[in-house]
Parts: sequence; C-alpha cells; structure tokens
Amino acid sequence: MSAAIDAEALLEQAKAVLRANDVEGIFIKPGTYQYPHQWNWDAALVALGLSHFDRPRAEQEIRSLLKAQWKDGMLPHVVYHNGASDYFPTPDFWQIERSPNAPNGLLTSGIVQPPILATCVRLMHERAKDRKASLAFVREVYPALHRWHRWLRAARDPENTGLVAIVHPWESGTDNAARFVEPMIRVIPSRVPPYQRKDFLHVREDERPIQAEYQRFVYLIDLFRQWNYDQETIYARSPFLVQDTLFNALMYRAQYDLRMLARELGEPTEELDEWLATTRYAYNARLWSEAHGLYFAYDLRGQRLLQENGCATFIALFAGLASEHQARRLVEEHLLNPEEYAPNGTRYFVPSQAKNNLFFEPRRYWRGPVWILINWMVSEGLRRYGYHELAETIRQHSLELVQRSGFMEYYDPRDGTGCGASGFSWTAALTIEMLAETMMPA
Repeated sequence: MSAAIDAEALLEQAKAVLRANDVEGIFIKPGTYQYPHQWNWDAALVALGLSHFDRPRAEQEIRSLLKAQWKDGMLPHVVYHNGASDYFPTPDFWQIERSPNAPNGLLTSGIVQPPILATCVRLMHERAKDRKASLAFVREVYPALHRWHRWLRAARDPENTGLVAIVHPWESGTDNAARFVEPMIRVIPSRVPPYQRKDFLHVREDERPIQAEYQRFVYLIDLFRQWNYDQETIYARSPFLVQDTLFNALMYRAQYDLRMLARELGEPTEELDEWLATTRYAYNARLWSEAHGLYFAYDLRGQRLLQENGCATFIALFAGLASEHQARRLVEEHLLNPEEYAPNGTRYFVPSQAKNNLFFEPRRYWRGPVWILINWMVSEGLRRYGYHELAETIRQHSLELVQRSGFMEYYDPRDGTGCGASGFSWTAALTIEMLAETMMPA
C-alpha cells in the first residue's frame, strides 16, 4: 500500500518549511498564514526538529519561548513577539496586564499548553554531538523548566492529587476534541464580549470548531481576565475543569525527562520523585477504565469520567504510564480495531477520534483527522512496549501523508487529503525527527 518515500527530498522540503516560517530568527511560526505567533508546544517540537541540522537555532527557539515565562512560573500558550496580526485572540484581548504575574515587556496569552518542552530538551541533549555545550544549555534552561512544572503542580493541582487540571480546552492542545463536548455543554455563556473569528480566513470553515464551541472558548477567556488571572480563583470557579489524559501523560513524561536532566546536572530530585509517584498512581487509578480498556479524561465539575474514545488515550504509551496489560488492551482492542483506528474504510493511522464514535468527522479539527504529532507519539510509545512493526507502519504512514499532501496541519484519514493550515512547522519538524531514525546518526 505504502508509496516509496523519497527521504532526501522530504528532508530538504521539511527544512525549507522551517526556514520559511522563521520570523527574524526570533521564533518560527506554526503555519504559513493561520498561526503567525509563537505557540508553546509547537516551539518545543520545532526546536526538536531544528536540532538535527541547526542546534543554535533550536536553542534560540527555546530561549524565545522561555522569555515569556510569567513571574509565577507559568509558561503561556501563545507569545506575541511581533504584536497583533489577523489572528484572534489578539494580544490585547487577553488583558494580561490585569495580573501582577504577567511578564514584563512581552505580550502573551493567559493560559497554557501541554508541557512537552522538558521532553524535547532531553531528547535534544541525549543526541547532542557536543555534550559539554549541550549540558551548558540544559543548565541554562533547567531552572525555568522546573519552575514551569512546579507552577503546574501548585496552580492546577492544589489538592496534590497527582493530576493537574486544565481550565480551557485550548490548554489541552487538542482544542476541539470530542472528550470536551460534555463539560463544555455545561459552560453557559452569560455574557460574551464582542469578538470576530479569524480562523476562517485561511482554513475552510468545515475544518474548524463550530460557532457554539467557539463562543464558549471566548467566554472562558473573559472569565479569567475578569478574575485577573488569579489561579486560586480560576481553579475554584472555572466552569470547565478537566483532568485531561493527554495533558497529564505529557506532564508525567516531561517530569521523568526533567528528573533525568536534574540527575545529570547534580540537582536534587526528591520533589520530582514525589511528582512522578503521585502522577503515576493517580493516572491509572482515576483515568483508566478496565471496563473499556481505555484511558478517559476526568471532569472535576461533573465528577465523572468523560467516556469518549479518542487518540489521547494512547499517549499513556508515549509516557510509559501503562502496564503491559493496559498497553496490550489499548493496542489490540482499540488501535488495531478496524472499526476504531486501524485502516478499513480509511487508509491511514491514527485518526484523532475513533471512527465508530458519534463525533467522528474526518476533516474537522481534532474530531477525526490524522495529526503527525499524534502519530509520532503513538509510534514512539509502541516501540517502548515492543510493538516495533506497528510503530514502523505508523511512521511510514506519516511520511507518506506528508509526501502525498505536503506539510499540512492535519490529514483526512480516508484518502490523505491535507487539511487545516499549510506550511505547518511541527509537521516539518517531526518529519525530520522521523526521518532521522534512518538517515542521520544519533
């Protein structure tokens, strides 16, 4: 089925995308048109790809992101290095000046994104050719990474359950995923400030979130700014409060990677050890459903599991959170099930939503399309648990999608049509990462 991959051509094309999206050497925008600023987890993944051929520029990407860290340690999800654009929300819409913790001299959003940065820093370090210089960079950024994780534990898990909560679907990185439908229905916008959507300027409307969801997104932002981004108030009063599968899996993996970096630096690890133990226990005790053989997000306001079968369930494999039994059920009952994720009526792994789910839409944002990021994480997770052949199949599917349809934001799993934003940077970065397994020395 798979087309022959022209690895050398694909590698050069991926590098060209990252160079084209470079904004004055300060940051690399996620897409050619749709996303003109710096995004938190995009920047981490971009740095990972860059590190294969331009280590200094990769380090600069991370430094640019960390400059936007709030005084309390929060690392925001968007940094507006270049001011306003045709993207909404604009920097002034967030009104971060209401918070005494907002950074000086930089405009940012007031919420976060999945904490994959420490993982990317460790991966960069592990394969660095100049280990001494790499260790110096790790030593430079480690304090900010540690403060970021300490903020997550303090602000979003004040009860020390081991699981942090997100307060807005955008914080999940998988903004429009079906697992948020139920908790978002209970978000009743009593007052929505005036705004104008801009996400249809460069992407088809039927590939973006519906208006009812978007109105709730804006309403939540308005609440946070009314509360001056006070984290105690947000945690106590936000109508949306979810312990998310993907976010917590990536946090656990990042905590582990941060601990490995701490050991190499000679930094204490006791706090990280405690975080890892509590997160591992809580993730499996609260989010695993033995009845379904899946991990589900937990709605703290509704006090129940959100039983939607989506790709986030597999990120526990990337994090190493699943037992052998749990991994086997995830893979053999679900990932390989042609009614859910395996090709059958579709052509490519891994749809972002199970195909037999009521909300499956193969071209709508996080409701069904294939994302190269998810494929990369799932593939890496499968290798961890010994599913090497399936991991390679998913890697090949990913490269074929990019070769077939270009560096798009996401892809229709039925025929590989590219959807969403074009010239997508993390697609290019992760293409480089996946090609590195066969083309570049470690």
